[in-house]
Amino acid sequence: MWERERVDVVPEWQQQMDWFKLQRFEKEFNATSTRILSRNFLLVNSVALHGDGWPICQSVEKELMKLSTDLNCSLQKIPSGSSSSTKDSCDPSYPPTPPIMLQHYPLYRVSDAACTGQDAAPPEERHLLFREKYDVLSKESSHRLLQWFKPRLILSGHTHSGCEVLHDNKYPEVSVPSFNWRNRNNPSFILASFSSGSYALSKCFLPEESTVIAVYCSAGAALLFLFLAHCLWMKGLLQCFSLCLLGKHKSL
Repeated sequence: MWERERVDVVPEWQQQMDWFKLQRFEKEFNATSTRILSRNFLLVNSVALHGDGWPICQSVEKELMKLSTDLNCSLQKIPSGSSSSTKDSCDPSYPPTPPIMLQHYPLYRVSDAACTGQDAAPPEERHLLFREKYDVLSKESSHRLLQWFKPRLILSGHTHSGCEVLHDNKYPEVSVPSFNWRNRNNPSFILASFSSGSYALSKCFLPEESTVIAVYCSAGAALLFLFLAHCLWMKGLLQCFSLCLLGKHKSL
């Protein structure tokens, strides 16, 4: 049974973004609206969380702080004897469940050294240190997001490799690998199912690019072999036909 869902969108941008471009983005992609479907999903502009005093970043942070207040209010268990003003102070459009946070950059982690699995980074790359605000969010921004929203699940990307991290021993994050043969040999995607109190994730892999190339090369070689065999067979057939005609001609 599907209930209500609210998806809050804060668009992704780079430092060259200005107010005109932001307003154009919001108008063209309707980014300021919300969709009511089933569960709480929070789409975060991770680039705007660098805390560098950029005006647009400040406005996003204010919006996120207000949103966190509303979400945390919806999570509080208000006693039945509370005044109506206390109950009415919470936004009723948010269901009382922790949000599922989606963003491009992963939360801060030192490296992928603890990541395992078929889609993890290659062994020679797992111990490379991540750079804050470039490979991952800064420690400060990651801490603020966790304290503001206390998400029950974080889905991120950017590193092109899969990884599962547990922040503060209670906030799980799954970095989704690249769905692109340009970035990795075995791209994959995640099939997810969410309910008000739980979720289930299933990882689905595409065929490895090396396997696909090997199949194409094998098929091409087989077709070439069949073509050559056909040519040789036709050549032999023509030679036999010619010998038969010569034999008949001599007998005459």
